[in-house]
Amino acid sequence: MPEKPNKLMPALFGGIITGVLSGIPFVNFVNCLCCAGVLLGGFMAVFFYNKDLTPQMPQLTSSDGLQLGALSGVFGAIVGTIISALLLAVVGNVAGQAMFDMVYNFYDSAGILDQMPPDAIDQMEQGMKDSGLSVFNVIISLIIYPIFGLLGGLIGYSVYKPKAGTPPPAPVVTP
Repeated sequence: MPEKPNKLMPALFGGIITGVLSGIPFVNFVNCLCCAGVLLGGFMAVFFYNKDLTPQMPQLTSSDGLQLGALSGVFGAIVGTIISALLLAVVGNVAGQAMFDMVYNFYDSAGILDQMPPDAIDQMEQGMKDSGLSVFNVIISLIIYPIFGLLGGLIGYSVYKPKAGTPPPAPVVTP
């Protein structure tokens, strides 16, 4: 019976999907929906792996989904960090500046800025502009992404698992 295909490439493809959805400013807000981008990366890793399976191979198992999801989360954290670092180097912290502008305009329209000391406004602006890439963000993503990627892998397994009434594949007879 043939062995199962390698899990590295499907997990890498899922990680690239996760990294792109997590590393690009404003697109990364999809992760505000229960880490939907990371879940999608784990799910897609199982999808790509399932496409590589043939009827003669052993069937997809839940441990395959767990492994693929966790690996895609690790790759997604790495790819997302690289994309974020490149974008920060090229265009600066666009999301941080946009967030500050939005908060500033809200506070200004509500009349709150008149009551705030000028130093507080400067500190708020500096904090949002400096909220780019940090060691803390990288470590947290290396912890959180594999967990949610693992959940996405389990969701992928539940979608692509072999049906209960499906008989096992017939053995291949070679003359």
